[in-house]
Amino acid sequence: MTSESRTEQLFSLMEAKLGLLSELRNVAMHQSEAVDKQDLGELLQLLGRKQSLMDRLLAIQDLLRPFQQEDPETRQWSSPERRASCQATKRKCDQWLQEILVMEQRAMEAMSSHRDAVSGQLVQATDAMRLSRAYGFESDPDIQLESAISLDG
Repeated sequence: MTSESRTEQLFSLMEAKLGLLSELRNVAMHQSEAVDKQDLGELLQLLGRKQSLMDRLLAIQDLLRPFQQEDPETRQWSSPERRASCQATKRKCDQWLQEILVMEQRAMEAMSSHRDAVSGQLVQATDAMRLSRAYGFESDPDIQLESAISLDG
């Protein structure tokens, strides 16, 4: 393979990586919305889609690995513009990857917050049920349920 065709392969791989990162960025935005809405069905669908994109991204990363061992200054490009375009694509990939990581971190924090809120509500419900039993309301399940559920958030 000629050195110019290798740089064209590198350029194509970087373009493919940018395309996948664009899709992942879009999924991450929708994932954040699904977390905020607490839409578990949509969230699971997005996570499945994200896994497929991540698998494809890892495959591209494997193909890019040999280029990481090369000295970029020794690559033979068809033109200085082609090289500059590939460099710009790499910078955009790096930028979008950082954005995706930030969105993922925020989504994880939001999911943890929702989990903690639900956990707190379960503790309150359990305490309310114990209290109602202590006061002798255990024979009326409607009273226990009403006492245990808080809709205030």
